[in-house]
Amino acid sequence: MKTIWKYKIDGSIQMPMDAQILTVQNQDGEEHLWALVNPKNELETRKFLIVGTGQSFDDTDTKYIGTFQQPPFVWHLFELVH
Repeated sequence: MKTIWKYKIDGSIQMPMDAQILTVQNQDGEEHLWALVNPKNELETRKFLIVGTGQSFDDTDTKYIGTFQQPPFVWHLFELVH
């Protein structure tokens, strides 16, 4: 059985293996992501990068997750993958 969990976005997040990220949004002024997880799975560390619109960054080994707003800024979340 699976559950949806909410995580505050930090540089890295411990979540059950094979968690499926559903969305990223601003809630009460803080960035969060929601993921579909199997709570019985072993935990793994996943790393993320937040990039502002117009900022340059190295997109090597990244996977786009989503975009969220914190007016007046717009941010883009990427997962660092190996």
